Amino acid sequence: MEFETVIYESNAETKVGYITLNRPDKHNALSYQLLDDIDAVFDHAEKDDNVNVIVLKGAGKSFCSGFDLKGSYYLTPPEGGWKYKNSYDILRKKIYAKYTRIFNFPKVTIAQIHGHCTDAGCYLQLCCDISVAADDAVLGHPAQLWGGSQSLPLWQFYLGEKKARYLLMSGRRISGKEAADMGLVSISVPRDKLDEEVDKLAGEIAKVPAEGALHNKLAMNTALKIQGVDALFEYFGQMNRFTRFIPGRSR
Repeated sequence: MEFETVIYESNAETKVGYITLNRPDKHNALSYQLLDDIDAVFDHAEKDDNVNVIVLKGAGKSFCSGFDLKGSYYLTPPEGGWKYKNSYDILRKKIYAKYTRIFNFPKVTIAQIHGHCTDAGCYLQLCCDISVAADDAVLGHPAQLWGGSQSLPLWQFYLGEKKARYLLMSGRRISGKEAADMGLVSISVPRDKLDEEVDKLAGEIAKVPAEGALHNKLAMNTALKIQGVDALFEYFGQMNRFTRFIPGRSR
C-alpha cells in the first residue's frame, strides 16, 4: 500500500516493519497530508501479520521537526477562526488521538531518531515504546517559548518533574546523548551506527512471540493507566486546546 507522504516497508523474514515520514525537504514537518497519512499507515501496519515490531523514522536530514508552520490541523485556524467547539472537534480527532493511537499500538514500536526531533516530533518518539537516538540528534520543545500548555503528559512520567520542567519551561534543545542521560529517549548511539543498532534491536524483539509481546506491553501500559495517564492525555489535550484563547499568543 502506498501513501503520499509516508513510506511503509515490511520484512516478513525479520518480522520488522518500517514507517518512514517522507517530507525530507521539510524536515518531515507535520502537514495536513502527513498527519492523515500517519493515521492511515498505523492502521495498515496493525493489520500486517508479517510484522511484530514497527520502526518509526524519518527520511532526509531529520526525524521530525514538529508541525508544519505553513499549514496543519494543529496550527492553522479553520475558517472563521478557532472556536470552543471546532477546536475540540479538530484537535481531538486530528491531533490528540494520534498520541494515544501510537501509545496503545498493539505491536512494539521503536523510534529511530536523527537530526531534529522537536516539538510534535518529540511527542511522536515519546509515544513509542522505545526510542533510539543518534548522539548528535537535536531534541526538545522550543515551541514552549510561545507560552501555554503542551499537550502530552508523558514528559513528567518519563523524565520526572525537575527534568521535564527544565525542558518545557525553557524551550531548550539537547543532544541525543543528553536526551538518553535524562530519560527523554531510551539510548543514544553514534550516528553512523544508528541504522545498525535499531535493526538489531528490532530483530531481537520481533523474535518474541507476538501474543507474549502484546501481553507485556498491555501490562506496562495498564500500570501507567492505573496511575492516571489516560485522564492526563485528555487533560493536557484540553489545556493545550485552551492555549489558543490566551490573549496575545501568536500560535
